[in-house]
Amino acid sequence: MLSRTVAVSSFSATLRIGAVHRRGEEPEVESQPWLELRGTLDEPVRGVHEARISMYPKDEVEIGPARPASIGAVIGMRQEMSVVLTWPQSEFDRVWALALGGCLKFGYLHFTTPRCNTGLVVSASFSTEREE
Repeated sequence: MLSRTVAVSSFSATLRIGAVHRRGEEPEVESQPWLELRGTLDEPVRGVHEARISMYPKDEVEIGPARPASIGAVIGMRQEMSVVLTWPQSEFDRVWALALGGCLKFGYLHFTTPRCNTGLVVSASFSTEREE
């Protein structure tokens, strides 16, 4: 297992909305916020110094069969460490507010050692100050 702090240098926020009609169901409106943080790792992972952390909310976050149990995944390790995290809606709103308020400065990730450029993220936290 590895742990790294990410000094957040920028973010982008996206909100999508659309009408969805799945077979056998009534049409409905779906919206999807997406938050992407970019920053620098405090210590490189496999020679990679940059990180991109993408986050989105889900009404019911489920733990899949992969072990260790995870809340996200490292999905790439080429030019940057690319991470995707799923949050419960209420907690996502708090991270979104920190980012939009310019207060989200650091992230902390605990994850399995990436193999074949992928890994599992066991925990993550985001704050205004570097965690000790």
